[in-house]
This record gives sequence, structure tokens and C-alpha cells, in this order.
Amino acid sequence: MSEAEARDVEMSTQAPAHKSPRTLGYLLAVLAGCSWASFVVIGRLLAATDVDPLTIVTLRLATAFVILAGVLAVVDRRLLSFERRDLPLFLGYGLCQAANFAFYFLAIKYTTGTTAVILMYTYPAFVAGLGRLFLGERLDRHKVLALVCVLFGSFLVAGGWSPGALGYSPAGIAAGFAAALGMAAASILGKRAVRRYSSWTVVLWGLGFGTLFLGAALLGRLDTVRAVPGEVWVGILLAALVPALAAHGLFIMALTHIEATRASLAAGIEPVAGAVLAWLFLGERLVAAQWLGAAAVLAGVVAIQARDLGWRPAGRRRGGRAAQASETGAGLPPVDAR
Repeated sequence: MSEAEARDVEMSTQAPAHKSPRTLGYLLAVLAGCSWASFVVIGRLLAATDVDPLTIVTLRLATAFVILAGVLAVVDRRLLSFERRDLPLFLGYGLCQAANFAFYFLAIKYTTGTTAVILMYTYPAFVAGLGRLFLGERLDRHKVLALVCVLFGSFLVAGGWSPGALGYSPAGIAAGFAAALGMAAASILGKRAVRRYSSWTVVLWGLGFGTLFLGAALLGRLDTVRAVPGEVWVGILLAALVPALAAHGLFIMALTHIEATRASLAAGIEPVAGAVLAWLFLGERLVAAQWLGAAAVLAGVVAIQARDLGWRPAGRRRGGRAAQASETGAGLPPVDAR
């Protein structure tokens, strides 16, 4: 038995369920979803300005990168570096994040906000498929149930039941699915990266390379960056700290404890949290169908944790060591202890 497996067995036999690493992973993923949801309020305020959305998105990532790089330089400079052989991994991670932001923006532009949200929240399905293909993550009945609940709930919360809220531009629909695929691919690459590096190293270079790719689109429009008003910079700073830096950090930390599929489903709480925040701070009214959708998403978040909480017949329980190894990556090649 490897040292990692021995730790996993000891953890599963000695630690109380409510303190298990998996429970922490789910909590981190839910908090990540809630942090992402804060952009509903911040983004709505920024959208009311005259600044180009792509400029705001790029400056948001760049600001988050600079802040995190400064903090890590003071706390532990080793977290700023990665091995040259892993450059393609971090480039790919940053590219996927940039693609997610850019295509989501295009989906909103060519369809409607409702359609864009619905298409975006198909990403847990992509994560489930990619996780099975590249990470060997099993697709069990709890995941399928959670996936159905999250997809259906997101559809209702976004207002997909109202025909007037939907847009059917082929280009916009393609962009929405591309945004979802970018988010899913980033989740898979992030899961791979945290096997070798600190969560904050992964977040840092995801933001850094994401800024690099998005910034390339602004090279011919630097005047728009210089013209950003001071009050907009306050909003960009808030967007950098919470829905960019905190959310990505929490999600990547969740990936150190649970599978990418489980983390993406738990983070699916985002549209529900966003709707509640819009209700509280923007005065938006939620109708019965949206509350039903919120309940469905919450049911999905609970369903994905059902196996780990012990909600299954005793006769069908499987050995904890193999399951734990599947979640945390035990049995993989040794990793850097950064």
C-alpha cells in the first residue's frame, strides 16, 4: 500500500464524516459557486457603464493576477513558479478560461442573457464526459441524478420556460456551448494541475495566461483601457477579488478533495445564488418557476453528495480505499509537495 493510500484509509476510518476531505471539497465548491454569483450584481453595475465588456473582463482577470502575484511574492515566492515541462498545461488552462469568458460574452451578444446562462450551465455535462475520458471518473447514478437536477433547475432559474426570453441565433448558441466546453476543459486541466502544484499556483497562472490571451484582443484598443473611469475601476477591483480570485481559488481547492464532475455540480449552485442576490440587491422578482428551479438545483447539489454522506443501501457499500483514491488521485505518480 502506498503512503497516499495509507493516509486515505486512516482518514476514512478515523475522521468524522462531517470533517472528511470530501465534505470540505463540496463546501469549497458551493462557496465558489456563490462567489461567482456575486458577479450578477457587480456585473450588472459595470454593464450600466459605457466601457466595452471585453475590456472589463480582461481588466478583471489582469487585476486579479496582479493582486495574487503580489500576495504570493510576499507569502511564499515558491508558489510563483512551475516547471517548464508543465508550460503547455498552464497555457491550456489559461486558454480555456479565456475561451470561456470570450464565448460567454459572444453568447450574450448574439442570443439573450437567459439563453447564454442555460447554455453555459450545460458545462457539468461536459465535465462528466471529459472526466470519464481523461481522468477515469465514474458516472454513477448519483452523478446522473445530480446532473439532471442541475440542468433542469438552471433552465428554470434562468427563465428558460418563457419563450420570449430565449434567442435562437446559431452563432450565439454555438458560442454558448463553446463557453461551456471552455469551462469544462478548464476544470479538467485544473484537476490535473493540482496534482502537482499548490491551488494558488494554478489559479495564478490560469489568471495570468487567461489575461494574456484576452489581452491580445485589446492590443489595437489601448485607448479604451486608458479611458476607464475611476468609479469603474472600483467595480473591476471588486470583480477581481470575489468572482475572479476568490471563486477560482475556492474551486481549485475543491478539486484537491473531490472529482472535477462533483465539484462542477456542487458549484452549480451559482445561478440560484445569483438569482437570490439579484432579488436582494437589484430588486428583481422571482416567480414560482424560478423557485422550483432553485429547489431542483439544491436537490442536485445534495444528490451529488449522497454517496459520501452514506445515503445508499449497506449491501452496496464499496471499500473506502478505492473510492477515496478515485477522488483524490491516490495511486497516481508522486507529486511535488509545493
